[in-house]
Amino acid sequence: MSLNSVRIESEVQRIILLNCLKSENYVSLASLAEEVSKVVRYRASAALSQNAALLERRGILEKRVEGRRVYVKIRPNYVQVVRATLNFKSPYCLISGYTWNPMEPEKLEPLKNYVDAVKKLEDEGIKVDYIVCFTTPEAQNKRKELGVTPEPNEEIVFPFKVYQSDYDRLKREIKSVVDRLIYKYEPILDITPLTKLYSDILAEISENYGLKRIYHFGPLTWLKK
Repeated sequence: MSLNSVRIESEVQRIILLNCLKSENYVSLASLAEEVSKVVRYRASAALSQNAALLERRGILEKRVEGRRVYVKIRPNYVQVVRATLNFKSPYCLISGYTWNPMEPEKLEPLKNYVDAVKKLEDEGIKVDYIVCFTTPEAQNKRKELGVTPEPNEEIVFPFKVYQSDYDRLKREIKSVVDRLIYKYEPILDITPLTKLYSDILAEISENYGLKRIYHFGPLTWLKK
């Protein structure tokens, strides 16, 4: 499934989705009643309930009920396409990686993969506010030893064999990172480092979530923008 936009069928739906983006989390439908009362001629609570139910049936919203209060938020795989539809801007995060082969210790460029990505994005006017790197224990230790900067905000460390063959574990972890960060940031996925399996999983998530995807071995190439 490749997502590019969502159909917003009413002003009430636009209000619900926009406030979900602003909150970066769940929103109480009751808290939107005053805003919705300005655009409907019937009870705002009924309009909110009906439109939220329509969005939930389409898979765009998920719902949580606490007593008499109903809370909704956008499902992770729809956040970016809703942003694009509403022209809502969020800061960028880069999901990248780096590696280092102890058998070829003199080859240090792979340690700086994410640094290269940040620089090339900045050259195109894109400021990255948060960096997540997938890496290996050996590469992490070498990066710290050499003092490669900027420091990633997060590092997810697996043995190299996971990046070679453990599709389920790797996809689960990458998806978990995306699902957690997507409410605050617009992720850019960097398929340059590590292995083909890692790149393939990022490409799959990029298509399913409507996320930007880059390759930068040489000039920066936007594979999905």
